[in-house]
Amino acid sequence: MPVTFETLKTNQQDYLLAYREAGELVMEPYCHCGNALEEDYHCNRCARSCDCTFIACRGPDALAVVEKLIHSNPNFRNYQAALLDA
Repeated sequence: MPVTFETLKTNQQDYLLAYREAGELVMEPYCHCGNALEEDYHCNRCARSCDCTFIACRGPDALAVVEKLIHSNPNFRNYQAALLDA
């Protein structure tokens, strides 16, 4: 089921925004407030540490790669993913 930025914000769900760029998967961390995060996943706007275990995917190609990653890599076993309806 597709997810929107508004749903992520309403549910206070921190997330990784996943998309394909030059054939590679790119994942960028965001706080539920919409603020882009640095490597330490700390949101300067909310003054909190974020937990990005949800992956919002821009496009079905990105979702397919992310789902394969979730099912094949034990480091991602607790992650969830959905197609972004933006």
